[in-house]
Amino acid sequence: MRAQMEQTFQNLDRCLRAAGATWADVVKTNTFVTDFDEFQKCGDIRMRYLGVATPTSTTVGVTRLAGPDFMIEIEAVAVVNS
Repeated sequence: MRAQMEQTFQNLDRCLRAAGATWADVVKTNTFVTDFDEFQKCGDIRMRYLGVATPTSTTVGVTRLAGPDFMIEIEAVAVVNS
């Protein structure tokens, strides 16, 4: 899960930059995980991207994600003034 979480945050980082946003613009995250115990071991990765003052977040445990080997899915909502 650590590798998947790191890759997911890297992907989100690229998406934010493409939209002219930063992690400071993120106001909400929704995270879907297949294993809460493994997810709880990854707090340092989340902290590296979102910092101490994290946005509102929801984490939901699911039995399966879109791919059979997927352990985590994260969506982020950012507000950008244009």
